[in-house]
Amino acid sequence: MNKLLSIALIGLVVTACQQGQKKQEEASVDPNAITCEGIGPVKLSYSYAALDSAIGADKLENGTAEVDGSTVHITRVFPNEAEEITVYWAEQQEPYNTITKIAVANNFGPYQTAEGLRVGSTLNEVKQYNNFMPITMTNFYNSLDGFAVITSFNGGDLETNNPCLGGKLDIVKQRAVDVRLLDEVKPEQELKSSHKLFDSIDVEVVELSVSAK
Repeated sequence: MNKLLSIALIGLVVTACQQGQKKQEEASVDPNAITCEGIGPVKLSYSYAALDSAIGADKLENGTAEVDGSTVHITRVFPNEAEEITVYWAEQQEPYNTITKIAVANNFGPYQTAEGLRVGSTLNEVKQYNNFMPITMTNFYNSLDGFAVITSFNGGDLETNNPCLGGKLDIVKQRAVDVRLLDEVKPEQELKSSHKLFDSIDVEVVELSVSAK
């Protein structure tokens, strides 16, 4: 009898420990995380119907955006709020079933990667999160909108941990850049964050995105 009671008590203790561990793991999941599953409450696997069910129709706003010269259908989640997330659809008409990209662009938003990368992070912080590997980007000075698109994290931690991650950078301060240096830089299609140009300009992240594989 005592043996059976002991076994039962051990079973109860093990079950309680497992439940406690499960609750702890659930609590440790960041609801505002940027991962290859999605951004915050929006998942790359969602259809529009699933997005509507998870977020609520009153928090969604449909529209279009120009992407590389083409009109793309989008949905803004939490429109005009700091938490705004933009969803890009593969389909040109309803029903929207396939998300190609999810992006955030508000530096007051709560979203960030596990490393701490967020909209508003400086280029130096990006390099730090990337284990000090350089960042490759398109050239600000021959871009129509003036932004630089991140094209590679060059095998650093950000790429290893988040192979789906992309982003845009913008110049927020420029300090007496030598004209000869600008003439040298302007024809380049891509720049690396190790370039001497970045000794004279301050750069920040203005958009972060995750894309479907």
